[in-house]
Amino acid sequence: MVVEFAWQLPLDLKIKSGVGKSILRDVLYKYVPREMIERPKRGFSIPLAQWLRGPLRDWAEDLLNEQRLQTEGYFYVKPIRKIWYEHLSGKRDHATRLWSILMFQAWIVENI
Repeated sequence: MVVEFAWQLPLDLKIKSGVGKSILRDVLYKYVPREMIERPKRGFSIPLAQWLRGPLRDWAEDLLNEQRLQTEGYFYVKPIRKIWYEHLSGKRDHATRLWSILMFQAWIVENI
């Protein structure tokens, strides 16, 4: 119903002075401070480092298992195990590097 309504709106109600969502902004201005609406977009991050040490630890450990890495043969085992242990100990944050390896490993599981 909302989508149908939005499709029927004339373009000049959707875009004013090159700014989109103008009808939505007009409604928001009544209830939300202007500075909260008219600000640059900001990204957000997830607590990946903590998740890899906590709720995702068993999943990651399974994918980074020394025997598994050796058998699959795509990575050098020692450097990966080293950064994994450094990450788990809190010595260094290797979450981004580990995530790339984990995604590849998870993909391999699904595609072999």
